[in-house]
Amino acid sequence: MTETTLIRNADWIVAYDRENDGHAYLLHADVAFSGDAIVHVGKDYRGEAERVIDGRDLMVLPGTLDLHLHAYMEMHGKGFFEDLATKHMWMTQLFEYTWLLQEDEESAVASTQASVCDLLKSGCTTMAELYCSGLPHHGWVDMLGATGIRTYVCPMVQSGHWYTPNGRDHVYTWYEEKGLENLEAALTLIDTAMAHPSGRLHGMVGAAQADTCTEEMFDRCRAAAETRGIPLQTHAAQSVMEHREMVRRHGRTPIEWLGEIGVLGPNTLLGHAINIDQHPWINHHEHRDLERLAESGTSVVHCPRAFAQWGDMMRSLGGYRAAGVNMALGTDCYPHDMIEEMRIAGLMSKVASGHVDLLRTEDVFETATLGAARALGRDDLGRIATGAKADLALIDLRHPSMRPVRDPLKCLIYSGTAGAVRDVFVGGEQMVKDQVVLSIDQDHALDRLQEGQNRALERVPDMDWAKRRADEVSPFCLPVR
Repeated sequence: MTETTLIRNADWIVAYDRENDGHAYLLHADVAFSGDAIVHVGKDYRGEAERVIDGRDLMVLPGTLDLHLHAYMEMHGKGFFEDLATKHMWMTQLFEYTWLLQEDEESAVASTQASVCDLLKSGCTTMAELYCSGLPHHGWVDMLGATGIRTYVCPMVQSGHWYTPNGRDHVYTWYEEKGLENLEAALTLIDTAMAHPSGRLHGMVGAAQADTCTEEMFDRCRAAAETRGIPLQTHAAQSVMEHREMVRRHGRTPIEWLGEIGVLGPNTLLGHAINIDQHPWINHHEHRDLERLAESGTSVVHCPRAFAQWGDMMRSLGGYRAAGVNMALGTDCYPHDMIEEMRIAGLMSKVASGHVDLLRTEDVFETATLGAARALGRDDLGRIATGAKADLALIDLRHPSMRPVRDPLKCLIYSGTAGAVRDVFVGGEQMVKDQVVLSIDQDHALDRLQEGQNRALERVPDMDWAKRRADEVSPFCLPVR
């Protein structure tokens, strides 16, 4: 028999408003779910419930969606990447250093589990995990299923990659046939995930970057996504370097080229798309990339914190939305905290646009919920509505970061912390209880990740073109006595 859970008389519910296709506050009402689906939203639930949660001093939210992160690899860089700058490769962000800290199998698992803990504890219930298809071992899919978070498994494939031999030049090396072989392995992994008994794993085809995939690779990826009825994601318009390379090759911006070869469209997500033709670092002769994105129905996954750390920002999230581009959010590197990501997205948009109200609180939250669900083609995620998945976060309104409470969503996004997230449910199953992740031993994962980071730091001279030690590349911020 399926158990029904009732959240009774919640002070605030951020419920789906069908009439406006948005969210609305519902006061002093109930949410009931049975199995993996919501069965009641509103006043005075009259049905049976095996479990009742007192909703006093709680806000009930739909779980947020993180549609772009590299959980398996980026956490190794915590405390290493923050102040690095690419001094001789103008406005390329951190890309000279991104591959210096190489994870191994054990630390990749630990990093993924630690990242999921952070996401769940910030009220996030869905992630799109982008990783290199050659890394995961045979138990990777089962490991993801055991984390408890809803996951779009997205192994990234590419036709080549770039590297720097001297800290100034960027050079591409190509292995097109091997890349196509990797695509077949990635599709097998995706098919395995989609058949996983947990029911929480889904597939997403990943073509790594606009500048590292050939037209044939994109054609194959697009066809594979269409055949399976799943999304395609790629990185595009990440840097000035990428823009210049694509103009050199094709006489087109990355966005323009992707449009011409048929990659843009409602089934496609672009990671970042920050350095488009209107960005001041690009200073292109025409400004049509936003129009191309909006007209094609392509979704953009914005990861504001990662780019802020590199001194860059989208110009602006509010402007992209105003242009008609469907927007979603991702955490990309670390920390994987969707409350912080929403806060930074809102603040950076205000700074970039110079307008306080071009992007409002409700717009930021929609980007992390309904916008992300639209990008996935899902009408059962990112909302609290009858029939939607029971992916829910319960916010403690008595948490110090939430008080005083007037408008609780504003309080959460601009003043709150993940510590205010008390309980989290994914598909009706409780994954966080009283701020403790139930599916993963977080301390054990972090201990293993620490050991993995130590191993990666020792290997830095082998990965660096100049054979520098980790402490030479990234000195400690204070003198060590």
